[in-house]
Amino acid sequence: MMHRMTTFGLNERLERVLAYAFGWISGLLLFLFEKNRNVRWHALQSMIVFGSLTVLFVVVNVLKWMLSGIWLLNLVTNFGLGLLSSMILWAGLLLWFWLIVMTWLHRDYQLPFLSKWLRYLV
Repeated sequence: MMHRMTTFGLNERLERVLAYAFGWISGLLLFLFEKNRNVRWHALQSMIVFGSLTVLFVVVNVLKWMLSGIWLLNLVTNFGLGLLSSMILWAGLLLWFWLIVMTWLHRDYQLPFLSKWLRYLV
């Protein structure tokens, strides 16, 4: 098995996993500085998936905070939006673990709902 090296001198497989290691931040850094097309693919996928989950999580929590000031809606919004916030966190954690494992095992692993769109960006 040939070990392909990257711009940083690391194994390509390791850099693909590192694209997901710290969420959208590591994806952004690798997308900006890496020349390897496959690593850039995973970095962009990481930025889009975890960046959108982060934005969604922040929006839900800000909405929860804003609506908690209304006395009558306090119980409903805290429970409903708190549950939604927890579901986003758990989905992000499971997706993070899944992407790291699948990227380590398969060189060309792509999320089905993003692959066609990302093909134009990389």
